[in-house]
Amino acid sequence: MLSGCNDISNPGIIIKDAHLYVPLEGSDMSAGYLRLENHQLKKINISSIECKKVKASLHETVIDLEGMIKMKKLEMLSVGPESHVNFIPGGKHIMFSGLKEFKESILMCAFLSTSGIEIPFIFEVRTNEK
Repeated sequence: MLSGCNDISNPGIIIKDAHLYVPLEGSDMSAGYLRLENHQLKKINISSIECKKVKASLHETVIDLEGMIKMKKLEMLSVGPESHVNFIPGGKHIMFSGLKEFKESILMCAFLSTSGIEIPFIFEVRTNEK
């Protein structure tokens, strides 16, 4: 299990259970989920995510005034000191595109903060098969 895999140069920032599922046949998009813990005494502002070989972006599922479920791209994500953010289905998540030919079991990514800090970590790529 790759749970908790992240860069040891940022010991106060922990990424847990980072995973995504391979896309359904004919699609190249999928969503990824994780838990981002900030054990530092200062807020982290995440401006983007970069991954090797695929495109990724921060998103959130929201319900508009008419009750329609929509996906909204997040321009920034703040994680307060001594707190965490869960990336879950129906909430915050990472959207990936370019996965049609992706055949590896892990995906190397990094959150980029507004202060220039990179937070590297690994997504486990899971199949939809039981």
